[in-house]
Amino acid sequence: MYDSEKREKLIHHFAAMTGGFFGGYTIVNHCDIFGNAQTANMIKMVKDLLYGDFAVLPFLLLCFLVYVAGNIFSVVSRRLIHADPKIVSFFVTAAAIVIIGISPAVSNDYLALAPIFFAAPVQWNAFSFAAGYTSSTIFSSNNLRIATTSLTSYIMTKNKAELDKAKFYWTTLLFFHIGVALSCIVSIYLSVAGIWFAFIPLILTVFVYCYRT
Repeated sequence: MYDSEKREKLIHHFAAMTGGFFGGYTIVNHCDIFGNAQTANMIKMVKDLLYGDFAVLPFLLLCFLVYVAGNIFSVVSRRLIHADPKIVSFFVTAAAIVIIGISPAVSNDYLALAPIFFAAPVQWNAFSFAAGYTSSTIFSSNNLRIATTSLTSYIMTKNKAELDKAKFYWTTLLFFHIGVALSCIVSIYLSVAGIWFAFIPLILTVFVYCYRT
């Protein structure tokens, strides 16, 4: 039995597990490309442009535009459809898994990851906030920063609010990397076909979201 805050946190943590699965899957199966974010791709775009290396520049630009489109879709769907962004994210994530799963023969790594480049920002916008905390479910840098600073603050001040915050962010990191571990394990045996196992954390997230006490 969960109160509303515990349930909200658990939804967020399972969503982070989905984000971790996508992150691990993309890095293991597609030349260390991190499909959940654009920072490395944008750096590579600038580098390739300045060095005159145009071989993958069109694909980098395409993935950048797909990621932007995912963010635009999040705003448009919220304003026009008026559906819960989490529900929208569930459907978009499921669609990304299916599209990748039925088209494993795409040889270009960037094109193969286009569905994740779209689904990741949709998830980020839908699960950016939980139980009073702002937290990403698709990457970990800021979560690690807050987890560390909150724990340090608690050790110094014994402020229980800082301990609660630290627990939330460390747990988010834990679930994210459980998702990473799952993706790595299935990729060892199934390679790109392991994407179907992304339904495990997704279904868990949907289950807790739909669960009512």
